[in-house]
This record gives sequence, structure tokens and C-alpha cells, in this order.
Amino acid sequence: MGLIYTGANCRDCYRCVRICNLKAVKMNTGNLGKFHAQVIDELCVHCGQCILACPQKAKKPVSDLRQVKQLLAEGNPVIAVIAASFVGSLPLKEPDLMPSLLRKLGFSEVQETSIGASLVTQEYLDMGFEHPRLISYCPVIVNLIEKHYPELIPLLAPIVSPMIAQGRVIKSLNPQAKVVYIGSCAAKRDEAQLLGLKDSIDYFIGFQDLWQWVQDSEVVVEELAPSNFDSFSPCHNRIYPVEGGVIWAVAEELQQAGENFLTISGLDSCIEFIKHLGQGQIINPPKLMELWACKGGCINGPLSLCLEESQFMRQRKLLQYYNSSGECVFEIDNSRLPEISLKRDFTNRKVEQIYPSEEEIKIILARTGKHSPDQEFNCGNCGYNSCRDKAVAVFQGKAEVEMCIPYMRKRAESMSNLVISAMPNAIIVVGKDLDILEINSAAETLFKCTASEVVGQRILTLMPATNFLKVMQSGKMMNATSAYPNLGIVTKEIFFPVRGTDVVVGIFVNITSEKKQREQYELMKSQTIQQAQEVIEKQMMVAQEIAGLLGEATAETKVQLGKLIKLMRQEDL
Repeated sequence: MGLIYTGANCRDCYRCVRICNLKAVKMNTGNLGKFHAQVIDELCVHCGQCILACPQKAKKPVSDLRQVKQLLAEGNPVIAVIAASFVGSLPLKEPDLMPSLLRKLGFSEVQETSIGASLVTQEYLDMGFEHPRLISYCPVIVNLIEKHYPELIPLLAPIVSPMIAQGRVIKSLNPQAKVVYIGSCAAKRDEAQLLGLKDSIDYFIGFQDLWQWVQDSEVVVEELAPSNFDSFSPCHNRIYPVEGGVIWAVAEELQQAGENFLTISGLDSCIEFIKHLGQGQIINPPKLMELWACKGGCINGPLSLCLEESQFMRQRKLLQYYNSSGECVFEIDNSRLPEISLKRDFTNRKVEQIYPSEEEIKIILARTGKHSPDQEFNCGNCGYNSCRDKAVAVFQGKAEVEMCIPYMRKRAESMSNLVISAMPNAIIVVGKDLDILEINSAAETLFKCTASEVVGQRILTLMPATNFLKVMQSGKMMNATSAYPNLGIVTKEIFFPVRGTDVVVGIFVNITSEKKQREQYELMKSQTIQQAQEVIEKQMMVAQEIAGLLGEATAETKVQLGKLIKLMRQEDL
């Protein structure tokens, strides 16, 4: 895992690709077909801008907070070294509350980078201004040159940063001490772990992690009493975190030497300057060149908490803190310190990337329907400045063809239109003004119209708007059955709203033939019932007539038989 990782809530927005000046982000296709961003550590300079830009807060720096808490829980003496930029980066009412806060969290000593900055300042002065030098204070700028412009390594001043210098001072006095650096720069952890610099800082915590720790610990900052940092008195080198701070520290000597200097902040501006410098386009470059990846200096570091506050106000806080420092005096006697090296080396860490041929670029462009330059929209939605840049990234495995939003939208619309056109049932899409937005071929056939005639017209040109209005007002789906005598049809209808829009879709199923079949069935059933009723009635009449005749015949037979019996009895007498 690199210094900056991406969480699971990464969401296909390509914002990190867009914000990255060096395109050190690779988009991988996840299990659900979504793109997941991955920082390419070999190309990343750890400026941390992707952390700030991510709307889902999916980008995070690797943190040493858990290890630091574990050390403190075990009772180990741990020394905290905090960057002076905390004054404009943390929501503290008074800077003097910081030492008390860190002690409350369990640190045995709390130091500022004041002595480290002073030693580094002196080292720059001892170096002199005979040759042009790039100040190596900002680790992002160092990473930029080592990884992307190694031809400029000879211009880097071979001097460690105040953080490393401070750590070496502490380790020289107490080799067993565990040192934790707290700051706003995501690249500081990388700097502390670089080969050859591991002898100073053991762990790194960003200001965001620190403040979250404070919130979790339920420390009431307002109840703390102000206190001083350990070991060192206030020092004028607190000005380092502001753009121009290093130059400011050596300004008097620069003026005496009659040398010029340059200060640039913001990674895009720094890259532009470095390109010109590397191409030899800057004749007689300044003797001291101070470059800052963050606009305005470390007070704008990506791990700061007060970035919503104006840069001017944060800079002003630090200047007030600097002005309150008074004269810089070291309380540690230099005779007590072993000889400390403030030198460092730089390494060519450039990764040579492969680039496609012109023919390969054309093939990749053609996969997104771009067969000529006029079809290259260069919209930048994929995060790259041009379609060709994105094609190069596809070739290098950093991007996918499907990241082209206009292409995917056209593809989706094409598929959507294909599905709608193939639907056997009529579909009419109506907007909030009851104007017809879309109509498919089945609807053209059913309502005997053409799309060119009715699209853009009111729905009233085809049918009453009642059902569309009901759905717009209720926001709920409804079913209906309607007859259109002028067309000789009957339809079963479904109306539903499109969520998040004012659009209502109507689906019309032609049930005219079913209606006729139903009517014929009802007629046959009625006729059958009537005929059955008539048969029953006739049968009843016949039965009644038969019953009447049988009754008369029986009565007559009874009379005759009675007479016969009576005669027979008389004869016997």
C-alpha cells in the first residue's frame, strides 16, 4: 500500500484524476462494474490534493495514529514535534494551548521545530549563494524532481528539512526516544521513511488525525492552561511554514550578497517553472529558489483543519505568532550536542512510462467513436485534458475506454432508444408543461401521428391531459382504461413519474380487439341465457298442459270405473 489509499466509497467521479497534475491515479474496474481509483505510488509526489478534492472522502493518507496510541498506552516516553503551521491549521484560540493539549494526550515532551529550522537556516547560509539552488524544504517538490525531473537533482540544496534536523537533535540527546512528528503535509511521512532519513522521525500524525484523537479523548481544550514548549525558547524561524518563509529567514544575508531570489507556491505553478528550468529556458536563474507545492505554504497543507478559513487569516495568525517570538535563543548548549549532519542525498526515482504510437492512439480513439479530430470533444469529464491524453492513459493502463462520458452517454441513449423503439406498446413522455418530449413508433401507429408532428406540442393534441396531471401532482403511478372513439380504439394505460424530474411517462396498451371479443362474449352469453330462459318457459307450459290433460283424463276414468263397479255389484244381487 502506498502513502495515500482509496476507500470503498469511491464513486466514478474521476475528480482525483482531474485534480492530479501528474496523473498518478489509475482507474480500476470493480466487481460491480464501477471504477475505483488507485494512487500510483511510483508517480505520486504526495501533494495530497486528491485527499482534499475527493467529494466522497474516499482518499486518505496512511496513518500512524494507532501505533502512537499503543506506545503511549504502554507507558513509553514519546516526544511530540509539531510544525509551526499548527497555528493556522487547528481551531485553537491560543497557540500556547498546544503544548498543554499534547501533554494531556500523554506525550512526555512537546517540541516545536524551532531549533531544527534554525540549524537548517544556518546551513543554507553556510552553503553560500555561489550557485543557483532549489530549497529542499518541501518534500513534495523533492519528490517531483526525483520522480519526474531528475535532471534538476544537482540544483537541489543537499540539506535536510527542519523536521529531520529536529529529530536528529532529539535522537542525538536520547537515542532511545520515540519521536512523533505532527503536521499538515501528507508527504512528511514519506520523507521520514526515506532511505537514509530514518534516523530522526519514527511516526507521523496529520493535524486531522490529531484533532479526531482530541475529540475521541473528550479532552476539553478550553479548560487547559497555556504552557510553553519543552527545551527551546520561541524562535523567529516559526516563519518557515509561510510562502517565502525560508527566504525571509536568510533575507538579510541575501541582500548583503546582492543576490536575487524567487518564491513560487502551488504545484501547477511549480511544475510550469521546473519545466522551463529543466529546458534551459530560464537564463541566469535566481541563486535561491523557494518552491512550495501548497498555495501559500504549509498553512495550506492538505491535512489542515481550517482550510475553510481564508488563506490571509491563517497567514496572519502565523505572522502574529512569529512576531510574538522575540529573539531566538537556544537553551541547549551546542557543546552538549554530538556533531549532527544536516546533509542529505537525492535519488533518481523516475519511472519511464511507455507511450503509444500515433496509429495506436487512433485505434484507441476509434473505440469511442472518434475517427477524426473534429470528433474529439476534449471535454475533460474523464479527468484528462484532451481525448488524446486519455487515449495515452488507456494505453498505459491508467484509464479505461468506458471513462469517456460523452461516448457512454451516447451509447446509453442509443440503447435506450433501441429499447423504446422496439417496445410493442405505445410510449409517450410528457414534460412539466404538458409538452410531448418523446413518442415511440408504436405510439405513432396507435394514435395515427408522427413524432415530427407532435413532439414539442401539448399532449392535448392527442388526448386529454387529465391522467398526466394527476400523476404530476400526486407523484404516484396510476392505471386507467380509456376509449378514443375518433380513433376507434380502447387502451389500458399506465402512468408513472420519473424520479428526480418533472417528467411523466405514459404506456398505452391497445385492448380494442380484446374489448370487441369481450363484448361479443357478453352478447353471446346474454343471448344464450335468454334462449335458455325461453326454453325453460316453454317446457313449463308444456308440462302444465300435459298435467292438465292428465288430470281431466284421470277424473273421467275414475267416474267411468265407478259406474262399472256399481253395475257389477247390482248384477250380483
